[in-house]
Amino acid sequence: MDAADELLQTATPSALLTPDGVIRSLNAAMATSLGRPREQCVGHRFVDLLSEDQRVSAEGLLTHGATTKRLAMRVLEFPGTGTASVVCLVESRPVTDPSSGERLVWLHSLDPRHDLGSLLIPFQLAAKDAGLGLWMCSPGEHQVEWLGGAPALAALFPQASVPLSEVISRLHPDDRRNVRRLVHSSAAQSA
Repeated sequence: MDAADELLQTATPSALLTPDGVIRSLNAAMATSLGRPREQCVGHRFVDLLSEDQRVSAEGLLTHGATTKRLAMRVLEFPGTGTASVVCLVESRPVTDPSSGERLVWLHSLDPRHDLGSLLIPFQLAAKDAGLGLWMCSPGEHQVEWLGGAPALAALFPQASVPLSEVISRLHPDDRRNVRRLVHSSAAQSA
């Protein structure tokens, strides 16, 4: 078995693509999600196997996975089999096939039962749609991390991770006490 194909040994949809988005190999779960047999997927561009309204998101996901060293995530709706579509949180990340040295993009669905961090994605999407900002507070580390949303709020804190004291100092004085109480309550619950 090819070393890169070990990435496909998962129950969730998974595929290895060339940097230009052509499917090199995929597992049975991905073929089922795409609503086609494996033989009809290999050698075709991944985005061409999706519905028209999913292609822009998928293209961005693949471009990011092929051109950066960081992972990217998007919610994609796959055609599935029959009339039921399959909605997944999909991650792309660059990988190198150790046997050939070929650069590939590993595209796979995340299983929220094993990746609790991926559960933040729906909150990020909802915050963006509502015009709200989303922060994640780590009271034990005294840090707040900006997760996206309202650009006006993001401008207040140019770094992604900010000391909690700095966030509190920028709040309206009437709100500071409530935020401190909330943070201390969260810290006590996680201890």
